[in-house]
Amino acid sequence: MIRKKIQIPADLGLFIESSFATPIAMLAFYFITKSGNNYFGINDINLSIWLFLAGAMTLIPLYLYLRGAEMAGLGPAGMIFFLAPTGQFLLGFYYFNETLDVNKLISFIIIWIAVAIYLRDLAKD
Repeated sequence: MIRKKIQIPADLGLFIESSFATPIAMLAFYFITKSGNNYFGINDINLSIWLFLAGAMTLIPLYLYLRGAEMAGLGPAGMIFFLAPTGQFLLGFYYFNETLDVNKLISFIIIWIAVAIYLRDLAKD
């Protein structure tokens, strides 16, 4: 909410957010190293490369999402959060033959009731 109110570009906002998270991550990394659970080092270079690339694989989609939400607005971006899981649900049910229990069906119905309410309110404006 604060980020939307101050109107800064996505890349600068992501940098500022990362700057706030960095001290917390460094503190966590310190405690992980101190307890002997550090797997990021020169002992296993393959694992270290994968862990290093995990940061980029997190940052790139986050940046692209922020740019998209900045360009499209929060309403359409929020609708994607309903449409993507629905596509995954349909793919799992019809293509991968997953079982559909009552809990999944109730969750699916509640989600689409919320979508219908949102779309109805959107049509009124």
